[in-house]
Amino acid sequence: MFDDEEHTAKYRLHRPGYPKKIFEHILDYYFDGKITDKKIPLALDVGCGNGQATVDLSSFCERVIGIDVSANQIAYAIQRDNIEYQCHTAEDLSFLQSNSVDLITIATTLHWLDIEMFLEEAKRVLKPKTGVLAIWTYALGTLDNPKADAMYHEFHHVLLFSYWNAKRWLADDYYQSLVPLLPYKSTLCQYTIENRTETTIGHFFGFIESLSACQTYRKQNGEDAYHEMLSVLRDKLIKSYHKPKLRNDYDDAIDFDSIVMTISNPNRLYLMKKNQM
Repeated sequence: MFDDEEHTAKYRLHRPGYPKKIFEHILDYYFDGKITDKKIPLALDVGCGNGQATVDLSSFCERVIGIDVSANQIAYAIQRDNIEYQCHTAEDLSFLQSNSVDLITIATTLHWLDIEMFLEEAKRVLKPKTGVLAIWTYALGTLDNPKADAMYHEFHHVLLFSYWNAKRWLADDYYQSLVPLLPYKSTLCQYTIENRTETTIGHFFGFIESLSACQTYRKQNGEDAYHEMLSVLRDKLIKSYHKPKLRNDYDDAIDFDSIVMTISNPNRLYLMKKNQM
């Protein structure tokens, strides 16, 4: 999906970041609730994309390796001195020694993988007794305007339904159906982190265009149909949020970035520790 540089650029610009609370939970879990100035020695961020989570990890880890299958995503990744980006699949971590990694994170990516193969590799490379696996995701979210929210969900669940990869729906229940596959269940903790983001219709449409189903629709139906589809949704959302002073005040002069909206997008975090040698 990320061979197109325009798509990659939109992904970096418009995909939401992750709540600070996620990383606070990870740090607290790793250090068993102890208050410390220490940093986690080595973290591996799997499916790092262009580094949204990787950059946050770099603040409390001495070293972070971000991996992704897309060379184009890696090329656009956000740089930090203690981050090293590499192009690898999640299912083959042979570039890492066994029992060598302190923390593995996988943000909104697990559903795209061969899950069993990835988990076997994760178990191999994590350090025994202390190594932590952190997995989290979010679903499509809810808009603060009920009428707009109904349109948004119809757009995804009806118009785009056949264009979504079937794996995408695993994230809709926040990976609950995948919990039986997770290792180290005696150590498993889960958290739901509320996340409300204020944005504009213009920025929100950048996010929509970054979605895989939209890009599949574009490839299968062509540019004209793709832009018409977005235009129809945009007009509907504007009419839901914009309160005109005049009856005909719905023209092309409306600044999309002047219409503010709020998206509620809870994140579900799963933490587990390698409790064996």
